[in-house]
Amino acid sequence: MSRRRKILIAAGIVLGMAILVPVIRHYQLRFAVANYVAELKAKGEPMELAQVISPPTSPEQNGVPFIRNALANLKPEGIHANNPPPAMQMVASGKAMIGWQQPDIRSSDGINQWEDLGRELAAAKSDLDSFQNLTNHPILDFNLDYQKGADIQLPNLASLKRSAQWLSASALYDLHQGNPKNACADVRAMLALVKGETDERTLISQLVRIAIFSMVTSPTWEVLQNPNVSDDDLAQLQQDWQSLEFTTPLEQAMMFERVEQLQQFGQIRKSSEKFDKLWGDFYTTHTSRSEGSFLKKRSLFLRKWDELRWRWFWSYQDEVRGLQAFQVMIDATRMAETNESFQLAESFALARLKPDQNSSYDLRNYFSQFGSASQAALRKSMKIETARNVVVTAIALKRYELRHHQLPGTLDELTPDLLKAVPIDCMDGEPLRYRPRADETFLLYSVGENGVDDDGDPSLQKNIKSSNFYWQNDHALDWVWPQPATEGEVQKYYEKQAKSRN
Repeated sequence: MSRRRKILIAAGIVLGMAILVPVIRHYQLRFAVANYVAELKAKGEPMELAQVISPPTSPEQNGVPFIRNALANLKPEGIHANNPPPAMQMVASGKAMIGWQQPDIRSSDGINQWEDLGRELAAAKSDLDSFQNLTNHPILDFNLDYQKGADIQLPNLASLKRSAQWLSASALYDLHQGNPKNACADVRAMLALVKGETDERTLISQLVRIAIFSMVTSPTWEVLQNPNVSDDDLAQLQQDWQSLEFTTPLEQAMMFERVEQLQQFGQIRKSSEKFDKLWGDFYTTHTSRSEGSFLKKRSLFLRKWDELRWRWFWSYQDEVRGLQAFQVMIDATRMAETNESFQLAESFALARLKPDQNSSYDLRNYFSQFGSASQAALRKSMKIETARNVVVTAIALKRYELRHHQLPGTLDELTPDLLKAVPIDCMDGEPLRYRPRADETFLLYSVGENGVDDDGDPSLQKNIKSSNFYWQNDHALDWVWPQPATEGEVQKYYEKQAKSRN
């Protein structure tokens, strides 16, 4: 055999191997994804879109028309949005100002009079009354097109926030006018917004539910500071609070996001247009990193080469890691539902989540980054589950006080008449902490983010400095349900606020 022929054969072998090895690797990665999906299906995990989208809603239950009718006429701007009355405004650790008792509406954004807000609300009364129908129409179905995947439109989220702003302002005004019954109705309508979105399956929808829930907490606290609120109104309010849930809807959202990401990857692999839509901002004509950007830019020259590698290799590796991360977080969420303990769920997740070899956000770990996002969402849902239990307990304490003209010695005294059982602190799975004080106030708290019982200390952790006194501050030693601030504490707060404006 001639030398030339040997060289050609060798070159052919090398060329064949250069083609064959990547092809084999490509199919290995494809099979790894397919096998893992099959494994999940065998365990009973829903992996088809039809299995993870919310069921259709009957028109008789759907409250969306009432929201749309109201918002069609309600202006987005005004005192209710630009300078709303302060609700449970924290002025010191563990202390909040009773907003409806203040002589005017003031904040760092300016000062308005209650009469001005009253005129704004009076002009919108017929539309605001439309929200009261939500308590009898418990589901909000905005007919989202889940088939669109990442391109799904979510105009409902802004509508929910606008609705909550109007209702919160109305509740505070009602309290200022000495009408706690109407204020309770406003708060119940806000809670209906949160409950109505329970079945929305996108993760962002659940996070917006949590945000609106936080908005409802403040006017509820304000209602509890009113001496004339009735036990009947509080009973309805307590029932609405108890009906809310966040961990199960979060699990459903995670399952939807998992299927949606699988479909999105399949579509991007078939379309350069979709690849460019997702990653177009990742490329630039120069190689320097843009200031303030969370993406490390790559040269435009590499785009086609990256697309080829993403289609054949990176996307499948990322997909498996993403599916594994999602499964860990779904299992952790189920554990949180069962054990009502964020500490146990977080420990479970941290022990099983694999650290990314490349922690930066890029083509190689787009899907797998959703594990971290889901972990943050679980933390928020357990935080809100804890807040719900605290609020329910605070309402029950108020009702006990109305009936017996004193506070109970322990939370056990609230059962079974006002509570079926003592609510759980979802941060550690133990009952909420409570004790009455000699000044006829009470201490009610959760152990908070650190999971340690600091004896009801609402102060921030050592070496943490912040002017944010929010009762569920991530850095607070314990999450203490606020007590009303004194006149001196309120005045000190206003003086500090005035200095910041000057």
